[in-house]
Amino acid sequence: MHVSRWARAPSALQALFVAAGLLPARALAAPAEPRAIDLRWEAPDGCPPVDEVRGEIVRLLGASEQRQPIEVEIAVARQGGARLRLDLRIRAPSPGERVIRGDDCASMSRAAALIVAMSIDPDAVARNADAQPAAQPAAQPAPPSAVAAPIAGAPRPPPPAAARPPAAAERDLEGALWLSAHVEQALVPAIGVGLAAGGGIRSGWFRADGAAGVVPSSSSRIAGMAAGAEFRLWFLEVDACARALGRPLGVYVCALGRQHWLRARGREVDEAFTRTAPVFAAGLGTLVEWRIAAPLKIEGALHAVAPLRRPRFVVENLEGTVYRPPAAGLSARLGLALAF
Repeated sequence: MHVSRWARAPSALQALFVAAGLLPARALAAPAEPRAIDLRWEAPDGCPPVDEVRGEIVRLLGASEQRQPIEVEIAVARQGGARLRLDLRIRAPSPGERVIRGDDCASMSRAAALIVAMSIDPDAVARNADAQPAAQPAAQPAPPSAVAAPIAGAPRPPPPAAARPPAAAERDLEGALWLSAHVEQALVPAIGVGLAAGGGIRSGWFRADGAAGVVPSSSSRIAGMAAGAEFRLWFLEVDACARALGRPLGVYVCALGRQHWLRARGREVDEAFTRTAPVFAAGLGTLVEWRIAAPLKIEGALHAVAPLRRPRFVVENLEGTVYRPPAAGLSARLGLALAF
């Protein structure tokens, strides 16, 4: 029997239609392209493993269409006691850096994963932030009729509060004001007690303070005589400190520069006199802070101070020196600080 080429055409068309029908099924069955996450993770014992952090980023992004490679460096280090510092550096797709401080490494790592995911696709994070992890049963989706269609041209709502990084993780700068009793031995004849007030900033391991103070009264006289002088000291001070310990006490190592004005007024002398001498001094010491109840702290400091100039106070027509500052001495303060 002879069969023409037209008689064979239906079979060819049938095969073509079948193949075409299979294409969408195969396309749907094909696995999605895996998300490329280059995560470099350094952390002490007790912190989550790198796979857990990477998995949290993937969970937060969910079915996000943003598929650019993600390059992230996260390093966690101890700062003394239980205090931890997390340094986060995002290299791609949106470069940025963040610092998180806390006591719980697991919470800090979740906050870091949230920051990374938010930098890539905040809309996806808003959809997935409240979802349960993959290991738990997924919630049943709402019926199609219950889902409101978005209005064309309407602005996108901001991510829910749960999708935003914790406010405490964003804070890396603290100010403070303090008031202290001041004890001076370095620039006055006898140990003098006065008052000092100041304020400054704290950022990470560093703090800087400025202060002003006065020691109202101290006296000295010429050896073997009643003649002498009453002294009063004013000063302005600048401190720069580096934290050595974080908890339970904050311990700092400090360097200071202090400008003094030392005033002498004659006592038991024939002719009254008043003299004021400027004296600059440098010092090294330590500062300790203890938070008793947020935002209140107790602060104490002890410094060794060396004047760069040592003026001599004398009384005219009398032999002997009333007072001359020593080559080095001590200065201390103790008081309350208010952080903000």
